[in-house]
Amino acid sequence: MKSVIPVGLYDSGIGGLTVWLALKKIIDEDLIYYGDLKHVPYGDKSREEILFYSYNIISFLQAQGAKLVVAACNTSSALALPKLHSTFKMPIFGVIEPAVEKALATTKNNRIGLMATVATVKSGSYQNLFSKVAPHTKVFAQACPKLVPLIEAGILQGQLVTEALYEYLDPLINQGIDTLVLGCTHYPFLLPEIQKIVGDAVQIVDPAWQTALNVQSWIQEHGARSQEVTQRQLNFWVSGNPAEFQKRAAEFIGYQIDKVHYHQPPEALPDQIEQLISKLSIKWGDD
Repeated sequence: MKSVIPVGLYDSGIGGLTVWLALKKIIDEDLIYYGDLKHVPYGDKSREEILFYSYNIISFLQAQGAKLVVAACNTSSALALPKLHSTFKMPIFGVIEPAVEKALATTKNNRIGLMATVATVKSGSYQNLFSKVAPHTKVFAQACPKLVPLIEAGILQGQLVTEALYEYLDPLINQGIDTLVLGCTHYPFLLPEIQKIVGDAVQIVDPAWQTALNVQSWIQEHGARSQEVTQRQLNFWVSGNPAEFQKRAAEFIGYQIDKVHYHQPPEALPDQIEQLISKLSIKWGDD
C-alpha cells in the first residue's frame, strides 16, 4: 500500500492506551486513538448505550480515514462488535478473541480466571467463546465494578485498590486457577498489584499484545502496510477533558502527548438509540 492510511482504536477512557502502546511497538503505522471520557465507564451502561457509543466512534474513525479499527475495550468488544461487524466495510478487531487465544496457550490445568466489567461478564462473551473452542476448560468470571473508576481517577495503588483486588481475586484463587485473563484494557495498569496477590503460580494474560500481533498479521496478509515515512502521525481524540487525558497518559504509559483533540459525540438519547437500532435492524434475542 503506497499511501499512508491510519489504524484507528478506541476505548471508554484511558484503558485502551495499553493496546495503543502494543500497536505502536509492533506495527509501523499511523494511529488514531479515541477515548470516550464523557461516558466512562462502559461497564455499567446498558447494551443499547454501548452499541450507540461504539457505532458513533467507529463511524468517526472511519471518517478520519482509518483502514481498520480496534475496539480496545472489552465491554464494546463483547456487546457492540457482534452487532456491528456487518455494518462497516473495514475490518474491526476486538480484544476478546486474542485474550482467549492467549489464555488457552498459557493454561496448564485448564482452570482460567476472568476479571472483567459487569457488562462483559453478564454478556457471557468470554464464557461462550471458551466453551466453543475449548469445552474442557473451566472459566471462572468475576465482575470488578470498582476498578475502572479507580484507574480513571489515577489511583493505582493503596488501600482502596488492595481491598478491591482482594475482593475480586480471592474467589478466583480459591478455584485453583493457573491463568488469569485481564478482561478489561484498564486492568494492566494494576498489574503489579494484581501479581502481588495471585503470586507466580498464576500467569496473567494481557490481551493487548496478542491483539496487536493479530492486527500486524492482517496488515501483512492483505498487503495493507502504509508506505514508510520519517515520522508516524499519532493522533488523539477524546470526548472529555483533553488536559486530563494528557496527564493520565504521561502517568500511566510515560508518553507525553503534545496535542489531544476534543470531539463532541452525539447524545445517547432514547429516541436516538432507538433510531440507530431500527436503522441497523439490531435484534438482541439471538445473544
